[in-house]
Amino acid sequence: MSGHPTLRLPASVTLALWVPVVDGPETARRAARAVAGPDVHRVRERGPLLTGATTLEELLLELTPVGEVGAVLPRPGDPMGAPAVRSADLLEAGEGVLLRRPDGTGERCAVLVPEIEVFGSVLEPGAIVTWHVDHDLTEQLPVPSLLLAGIDSLSHARRQIQLALTEAVEALEELDVARDRPDLADQILDLSLATLPDELLPTDLDPRQVDVLERAARVLTIVELATGDDGAAVTAVQAGARAQTLAEVATAARHALAAASATRLAG
Repeated sequence: MSGHPTLRLPASVTLALWVPVVDGPETARRAARAVAGPDVHRVRERGPLLTGATTLEELLLELTPVGEVGAVLPRPGDPMGAPAVRSADLLEAGEGVLLRRPDGTGERCAVLVPEIEVFGSVLEPGAIVTWHVDHDLTEQLPVPSLLLAGIDSLSHARRQIQLALTEAVEALEELDVARDRPDLADQILDLSLATLPDELLPTDLDPRQVDVLERAARVLTIVELATGDDGAAVTAVQAGARAQTLAEVATAARHALAAASATRLAG
């Protein structure tokens, strides 16, 4: 929508959304462009099973067909079901992709972790993203079929993100943003009309997923804008309480993004 900001998604969320729709080189190219945007993305495989993929497009083709896939956005104290075998890597990155796919008569569970190196300036930011890929960690997982067990259902996420949005607005009212930061208040108002760019999402994505993705992205952007500005807070206790509220809101938004990114086996 012209004149209003566009929303962003973590690369892992975008990748998880696109993997199920890749059915050949053309969709792989579209998916790679959506995930990478203006940044440079490369692939490094590890473990005994190497496919030779070095680009996102090649990796996306290697990952299909997929059975289940979802992004996780873990934080200290909130692992979001990240497999223990790669939990430290996922926690350090703050995001990653879990993927389960058929393999003949069995299945393989893969984990993708992005390593992000930021460069440039505030006005012209850029990043080099290296995806570290384990194509088969199945034998190192206690229950491969529960790979996505730590990711909420979409219906639960829809309820939680609405509550989180309400809590975010209440927290900002307590911060008295309109009085102390009119510029911030204007930015937050603009966010109510912000949407995700069409090219970022696969076509025919479930409207419920799009709704949750946009609500969660708005909430995270609001938290990002508001964090560090104590507004009308006059004591450390007040500032701490508000920071805690915003952190809880951000947690709900991260869980909602993960839920909206997930594709699960039917049944």
